[in-house]
Amino acid sequence: MLIEQINLQFIQQAAKTIANIACRTPLRKSIGLSKLCNKNIYLKMETMQHTGAFKLRGAANRMLNLSERQKIAGVITTSSGNHGRAVAYVANVLGIKATIYMSKLVPANKVAGIQQLGAEVVIYGDDQDIATQRAIDVAKQQNMTFISAFDDPYVIAGQGCIALEILEERPEIDTIITQLSGGGLASGIAVAAKAVKPEIKIIGVSLVAGAAMYESIKAGKIVDVTELPSVADALPGAIPRDNKYTFDICRRLLDEIVQVSEAQIIAAMQYSFTREKLVLEGGGAATIAAVLQQLAPTESDANTAPIEFGENVALICSGDNIDTDQFLEYLQQ
Repeated sequence: MLIEQINLQFIQQAAKTIANIACRTPLRKSIGLSKLCNKNIYLKMETMQHTGAFKLRGAANRMLNLSERQKIAGVITTSSGNHGRAVAYVANVLGIKATIYMSKLVPANKVAGIQQLGAEVVIYGDDQDIATQRAIDVAKQQNMTFISAFDDPYVIAGQGCIALEILEERPEIDTIITQLSGGGLASGIAVAAKAVKPEIKIIGVSLVAGAAMYESIKAGKIVDVTELPSVADALPGAIPRDNKYTFDICRRLLDEIVQVSEAQIIAAMQYSFTREKLVLEGGGAATIAAVLQQLAPTESDANTAPIEFGENVALICSGDNIDTDQFLEYLQQ
């Protein structure tokens, strides 16, 4: 598919396709953040998807567009957790075989969540890149369909439905702040939002370390990064050099990218729980971390430029799949 075909009409069709599997999530005003920022801050609650994260949208759209032959052969993917859980959920609904490859860095609770849905889980390699290559090789050998976690038109379109919902409910939104990893979520949101409202600002949030998309955009080409363990385990990871869609879309349509540290993400998780009564995994809290960083920068933020966002801002709260004991440990830090 040509990149130009990932457009508003394609995303609107995705919204119709996934309507019976993925739910429309609330857009909740944050009284606390709105007061702190002196702006209207809204939280898009993708934590309330059936699988606890936005990934269900993209996985549903991709798998509902499989041919009957592809459904019979089954699907295979690689994931740091939420994408795999989404693929497993949709496979369970559609009655098709699903195999999920995961690296040794993936938390045990996310592995267990996928297995509970009936998918086969294979732990392979020390990072996402190694697991991904193995999954692609097995897909070719067994004639299964490999489902990319981000670099797929149908996945991108499924995630883009989030922006449609935000602007349908709150047309006044002038800034959307979203997580940025492989770029599926950010690409879909940027394409949809800017098609509906060209002047809207899209800000991506990445980690300080292992931010593949950020480093690639800065370099003007896809570059290798080292994947390290992170409280936001959904955000690190390499971008394959054969990337067809997300790098180009993010490079063209993202207005800014801000980086957040491990400590800032933990602080955002603590804030979200104590002040917003929300359980957010590390990646899910990254957008809140970016806003809090602007309000109270530390010495380590000295080289971080302030984010210029508008008066009506939507933050994507992308997931809540975190081990309970680990979450409690972060709260006590």
